[in-house]
Amino acid sequence: MFIGFDYGTANCSVAVMRDGKPHLLKMENDSTLLPSMLCAPTREAVSEWLYRHHDVPADDDETQALLRRAIRYNREEDIDVTAKSVQFGLSSLAQYIDDPEEVWFVKSPK
Repeated sequence: MFIGFDYGTANCSVAVMRDGKPHLLKMENDSTLLPSMLCAPTREAVSEWLYRHHDVPADDDETQALLRRAIRYNREEDIDVTAKSVQFGLSSLAQYIDDPEEVWFVKSPK
């Protein structure tokens, strides 16, 4: 199976080929568009989240040093990075609106 991924400034979308034609997949709230936004407790939480919950490796010395720094920062700030710590799309916007002082929010993170 092949997919097409559009990472747009305002929205993202994903399509699969069915019967020789692209079909957009529903991604959030039954919509085929996902707003290009993310939020996390801290900027550093994203690195730790990718490593701990999505098996993104820290292969080289520089990446390992950045990951150690991110983990240390999150511990010092008493931030527990869980699988739900990083949000995307409308849920990230809702989290930001709920508590803008306690959330690192990025619109169009490309």
